[in-house]
Amino acid sequence: MKEQGAKERILQTASELFYQQGYQATGINQIIEEAGIAKASLYQHFPSKEALLTEYLLRTRVNNHLERMAYLDQLTPGKEKLMGLFEFRRQHMEKSNFRGCAFIRIAYELPGLNDDALLQVKTHTLTLKAFIAEQLQLIKQPYPDAELEEMTNMLLNLYEGAGLQGYIQRSAKPMEDTKKVVGKLLETL
Repeated sequence: MKEQGAKERILQTASELFYQQGYQATGINQIIEEAGIAKASLYQHFPSKEALLTEYLLRTRVNNHLERMAYLDQLTPGKEKLMGLFEFRRQHMEKSNFRGCAFIRIAYELPGLNDDALLQVKTHTLTLKAFIAEQLQLIKQPYPDAELEEMTNMLLNLYEGAGLQGYIQRSAKPMEDTKKVVGKLLETL
């Protein structure tokens, strides 16, 4: 039980530091000190800083997905859930004080991301795409494959672009504006 506690403290501390100050600016010694653990304990649970990064991304992806789905499950499938996706992101941006998307931040910070960490970033994106496509198919049946792929990609790009602009501007306005655009796009379906 004690070792489980140490692993959780390591992961919690690393997660906070990686998100707040960045992966490269966070040293192993800082994680050890702030988690209150021995160096040997860190390496017992995570053989490298890269392994810790992968676990951070996995945990963030799963937690974000569960939180997002808990919010979206209250909404009607189709247009309402798609609009809810953007509203959830707006609320998440405000809650995180406009620090930005953990996955985009890591991808920018580490262009040579290791395969395991890159898989977590890609899985995050693919999960969003699958959700968007599923909701679009509920709005328009049948939805021709080429049109579905195009609209899915456009909505994903609007979602990610508004998130990035919200981070840069430290404002919810880009997401609010994007929600208006998405609402108008969805009216055409």
